[in-house]
Amino acid sequence: MANKKIKVISFLTAMICAFSFSTIYRADDDGETYETGLYEDSDEEYYDDTYDDTDENSDEDSDEDTDESSDENTDEENDEDSEEYSGEEIDPDSFDEDENSRMREELKEENSGIKEKINLTKTEIREKTEYSKKLQKQIAQLSSDIKKSSETIKTLNSDIIDRQKKIDAKLEEIKDILDMLRVRLRKIHTAGDTSSLEIILKAKSFSDFIDKTEMIKSISDYDNRLITSIQGQMEVIAEDQKMLRENKQKVEQEKVSLENNKKKINKLFEENEKLIEDLKGTKQDLETQKKGNEAKQKELKKALNEYKRLIAEREGKEFVVSPDPDGKYVWPCPGFYYLTSTFDEWRGANNHGALDIAEAGIYGAKVVACKEGYVFSSYDGCIHDWGKDSSCGCGGGYGNYVMIDHGNGKISIYGHLSGLTVSAGDYVEAGQLIGYVGSTGYSTGAHLHFETRYNGERYDPLTEY
Repeated sequence: MANKKIKVISFLTAMICAFSFSTIYRADDDGETYETGLYEDSDEEYYDDTYDDTDENSDEDSDEDTDESSDENTDEENDEDSEEYSGEEIDPDSFDEDENSRMREELKEENSGIKEKINLTKTEIREKTEYSKKLQKQIAQLSSDIKKSSETIKTLNSDIIDRQKKIDAKLEEIKDILDMLRVRLRKIHTAGDTSSLEIILKAKSFSDFIDKTEMIKSISDYDNRLITSIQGQMEVIAEDQKMLRENKQKVEQEKVSLENNKKKINKLFEENEKLIEDLKGTKQDLETQKKGNEAKQKELKKALNEYKRLIAEREGKEFVVSPDPDGKYVWPCPGFYYLTSTFDEWRGANNHGALDIAEAGIYGAKVVACKEGYVFSSYDGCIHDWGKDSSCGCGGGYGNYVMIDHGNGKISIYGHLSGLTVSAGDYVEAGQLIGYVGSTGYSTGAHLHFETRYNGERYDPLTEY
C-alpha cells in the first residue's frame, strides 16, 4: 500500500514538473508577467498567446460601445464555431453545398442591413441623449431663475411692508399736524370772524401793532408750510407705493413665465426620454434578430464543415476548418509582394503556418494593418535587429511584434519588426501604419512574418486575398 502511494506521489510530481517546463512567462506592456504556451515553427519558435475575444480594449463608457463590441466578437460565438456539428445527420451525397452557401449569404446580407439599422438607432439614441442633457440644463437654469424670482418677490414684499410701516408713521405725523391746525383754527373761529386788518387796527400801541402784524404773518407762513409739507410727503409715499407694486407685479409675471417654460421643457424631456426608451427597445430587438441570424449562420457553417469532413474522411484526407474570406484584407507590406516562405511550406515537423515577405530594400518598409481591429498585444523591447542563426529570445521568436484582433475569431500577427507605431489597446483601421520591417527575434534577415489565425488556429493568409 505504501509503495502504491509513493508511486502515485512520484507520478503527480513528474506531471507537475512536466507542466512547469512546458510553459514560460513573458512580460506584457505593463511589465506584468503571465503564462503563455510555445509552438514550434520549423527553426523558429513563436508564442501561441491566449487572448480574450470579448474585446477588452474597447471603451466601456457607455452601453452602446459595449453592445457594438459584443456584436462583433464574443467568446460564445467563437466557442460555437469550434464546437463539433450536432445537428441532423449529414448525407454527403445529398448535401447541397451551393444552397448552404446561398442561405449563409442571405443571412449575412440581412445582418448587414440589421447592423446598419442598429448603427442608425445608436446614432439616434446618442442624439436624443445629448438633447436630454441640454433640456436638463435648461430645466436647471429655469429652476435657478424661478428661485431667484421667488427671492426677489420675497424681498419686495418685505420692502413693501417696511414702506407701509413708514407710510403709517408718516400718516400719524400728518394726523398730529392736522390736529394742531384744527386746534388753532378752532381758537380763531372762537374769537369771531375778525379779519387780519381788524386785528391790526385794534392794536393799543405801536408795539402792539408790530406784534399783531408779526403774529398774523407767522400764522400764514406756518399754514403754508404745513400744507406744502403734507402734500410733498403724501406724493413721495404714493410714488413709493406705486413703484414697489409695479416691481412686484413685474417679477410675479416673470416668475409665471419661467414656470410655464419649465413645464414645457419638462414635457419635452419626458417625451424625449420615452423616445430613448423606445429606441433602446428597437435596438435590443434588432440585436436579438441579428444574433439569431448569426446562430443560423453558424449552424449552416458547421453543417458545411461536417460535410467537408465526411468527404475528406471518405477520400482519406485531413480536414482543416478554415474561415470564410472577408474580402476586405489589405496587403500588410505595400510595394513588397515576394514570398520567401508560404503558409504550407514544410519545415520538417510541420507547415510554416505564415507568410514571409522579403525583397531587396524591404528593411524599414512600412507595415500596415490588414484589417481594422484592436491591438490586443504588442512588444517592442528587442534591440537585436539583424540577421541571426539562432533566437535572441525576444518576443518568443517574433522579436518586436503586433497582434490585432479583428473580431469574429480572427487575428493577425506581424513579426520581426524594427519598430512599432501602435501599442496594446489601440484601435487601428485597415491600411493604418503599425510598424516597420526589421530582423528582430529569430530572423535570418529582414522580412515580415505575416500570420493569421481563426479561433486560435493558423490558416493561410492568402485565402483573404
